[in-house]
Amino acid sequence: MESWLLLLHILLALLFGLRVLYVQKNTGTAFAWLILLLLLPVAGALLYLLIGEPRLGRRRDKRSAEVTAFLKAFGSRYLTDNYGKADERKIKAYNGIERIAGSNTGMDVTVGNRLELLHTTDTILEYMLADIRGAQHSCLLEFYIIDPQGRIITLLQAVMKAAKRGVDCRILADAVGSHGFWQGEWPARLRAAGVDVQIALPVSAWRSFFTRTDLRNHRKLLIVDHQVGYTGSFNLVDPQYFKRDAGVGEWVDVMMRCRGPLVWQMAAVFYADMMLEKDESLETAQARMGSLKTFLPEKEQVVAADGVNVQVVPSAPDQAEKVIYDTLLCALYNAERKVVITTPYFVPDDPLLTALTTAARRGVEVTLVLPYKVDSVMVRYASQAYYPMLLKAGVKIALFKEGLLHAKTMTIDDKLSLFGTVNMDMRSFFLNLEISLAIYDEAITQVILQQQQAYLAKSEYVTVKAWKMRSKWWSLVEHSVRLVGPLL
Repeated sequence: MESWLLLLHILLALLFGLRVLYVQKNTGTAFAWLILLLLLPVAGALLYLLIGEPRLGRRRDKRSAEVTAFLKAFGSRYLTDNYGKADERKIKAYNGIERIAGSNTGMDVTVGNRLELLHTTDTILEYMLADIRGAQHSCLLEFYIIDPQGRIITLLQAVMKAAKRGVDCRILADAVGSHGFWQGEWPARLRAAGVDVQIALPVSAWRSFFTRTDLRNHRKLLIVDHQVGYTGSFNLVDPQYFKRDAGVGEWVDVMMRCRGPLVWQMAAVFYADMMLEKDESLETAQARMGSLKTFLPEKEQVVAADGVNVQVVPSAPDQAEKVIYDTLLCALYNAERKVVITTPYFVPDDPLLTALTTAARRGVEVTLVLPYKVDSVMVRYASQAYYPMLLKAGVKIALFKEGLLHAKTMTIDDKLSLFGTVNMDMRSFFLNLEISLAIYDEAITQVILQQQQAYLAKSEYVTVKAWKMRSKWWSLVEHSVRLVGPLL
């Protein structure tokens, strides 16, 4: 009996190990899976079947090419024709970052946009509610988490009232992130009011055999009348109620309120996601975007002469290229003076770690602003395992102490910003549906940098001396967890 178990152990480890070596392109991810397969071959093989590869299902795989074609056609057919392309001379200084960001998506840099940073929950909800209450044509919401408590109830009620007065209201919410929402009464209430409510990436025991259940729609979008758009780190949650028992304090978020042509890029991402989830045809989605051209304002009304050059950068696990990850690496290697990053979850792979440490070694001032406490124990230990390497290279690490800093921002040399939903971990880069804004503007970058500095004022820096004084047992725990970091 024992010999048969040993033979099964060896066969499973060998078969799945070969699969990992051929399929997994990321070295850290491949290494983590090989460790699991060697230590726990049966359980490891089962886990690999369930979550080892980014499978979204055959139907969705076939549709992904249609989505890419839809987004590319939209970029040229509506935006470029109506508003023009960005001045090449103005973005030349970014050394092709805009080409990396636009690869595989068809999303070019848009011109003449207006951006407004909202950095408190009160302000975010105040602006969102005002725009929803003033909606005349459409109200589109796409969020990872919808938690109907506190002020979020007021917002959902505003959407229902908008639908009742004839506004086209649509909500797309992730099946796992918004599990409580889907299990409650709100979907039925919203539908009864005329709101089109759609679940994103549904899960079930049966589906797990064909699709990977931990691939999630992590996007956060609100688009009103195709004129005003919001994106950033804020889920539809009231921090006074959300995860109050997690022991990390209130979540601290930021959102960007946008006006201008980039809002239409955001709308295109929404309609592409809805097209996939509702199994709509490509022609239906194209017709919907085409009909919206009626609401497209004149160029003189929307393109500000002193406006901002912005590029919407969506990413998904079924994309041929990992656009946001590549854009971030490109930006780090182009940095000359200063990099400031805020992220709640920090679990880098080797290329990202190398980009950060080599930037610091060549004289770039690199600062990471992380929350002092996070709601994932595994992520906390995995993150801390990288501190010694980062500190040795000269990277500054600051721990925010007034809540769970959930903002995902990156500023480069005071002139380029990356802003959106992406955490600095492999899940965001390779597994989730995400959305970011690449902002090619010094003024807005300064506004984001000022907010980063406000977080730094409420943070405590990690010092090499203090870190070395910790118990060696903690170091052992952290480095053990780091081995499976690429899977977190």
